[in-house]
Amino acid sequence: MPKFKFTASSRTGQKVNPLGGTSDSITVYSQADLDRRVKAAKTDPRDLDVKVERLS
Repeated sequence: MPKFKFTASSRTGQKVNPLGGTSDSITVYSQADLDRRVKAAKTDPRDLDVKVERLS
């Protein structure tokens, strides 16, 4: 069961979604995966704004 909803949006208008959008959301199933994604977003060159919503 998904534990978090992870949403990343580019502050600079660059593509985040493979289909061309400037934001994308995914479900995350573990704390370790969430931590990895947040860490990666901090160094992403697209200047990402990250929002995490707890689902369960």
